[in-house]
Amino acid sequence: MLKLQFKDQRQPPIWLVESVTTIGSDPKNHIVIKEDGVEAQHAEIRKEGDALYLSDLGSYQGTTVNGSKIKANFQLRSGDAIKLAGVELLIVDPQPGAEKKEPVAARSDWSIMALSGPLKGKSIPIHGSMVFGRSNTCDIQINDAHMSRRHAEINLKGGVLRLVDLQSSNGTCVNGKTIGEQVLKPGDKISFDHLTFLVAGPLGAGAAVEEEEEDDEATVFRAAPIPRAPTPPKPSSPSIPKTTPNVESSVSAPPAKSNTTMIIGGVVLVMAIAAGAVLMMLQ
Repeated sequence: MLKLQFKDQRQPPIWLVESVTTIGSDPKNHIVIKEDGVEAQHAEIRKEGDALYLSDLGSYQGTTVNGSKIKANFQLRSGDAIKLAGVELLIVDPQPGAEKKEPVAARSDWSIMALSGPLKGKSIPIHGSMVFGRSNTCDIQINDAHMSRRHAEINLKGGVLRLVDLQSSNGTCVNGKTIGEQVLKPGDKISFDHLTFLVAGPLGAGAAVEEEEEDDEATVFRAAPIPRAPTPPKPSSPSIPKTTPNVESSVSAPPAKSNTTMIIGGVVLVMAIAAGAVLMMLQ
């Protein structure tokens, strides 16, 4: 169970056991703070199960947790520091062994610095969605006649910072050009009439935004290579075996029979016939 205590110990701690714990200057509140800037009904803490949620009730100076202004249903945890006007309160867990945490200010890679107007010289870290305007319900309140009650909204999502004009009377400009909606880069100047803010952000954020815009505006088509038909293999010429002189002579016509052989053959034939005739006579 958590309890709320004043950092300067001006009042005893209060256990946060009620379903609703109200804070303000009116004596009817659960926590009464008589301090300049603290309104009659300034803020309230609601208990839902084991969770605690803090809401600002539309106060003029607002309510902050760990240095960042909150609106409604901000979940509180042990170690959080709440500030109303100049009064600071702490959420503590008195149970033995409970880990004590020092309040940690919310950090942001993006911020804007006022170069003119009532906030001149002030650097404002950007968290989530924040509204510029004259109304005391705005996150960045600017009391100037040229501001609308809800003039413009700046929001940080996925590392991209975007500015949207909320149909203001005098318009919203970025680098001198009137815009309806604009993605911001480090070094851009936001203007509400004569009021100017300088945008500061992480290195390389501008290049990343430009690449995203180029990707959104144009699509590059690359021609696919045309497949080529395979080249048929060239028919090989039949190889003609070269004949050596020895082979050629072996293939050539047989040599003619000599005359001597023919004569001998004829003589033998005649003798055979003659012998046959003699035998017939003897019979």
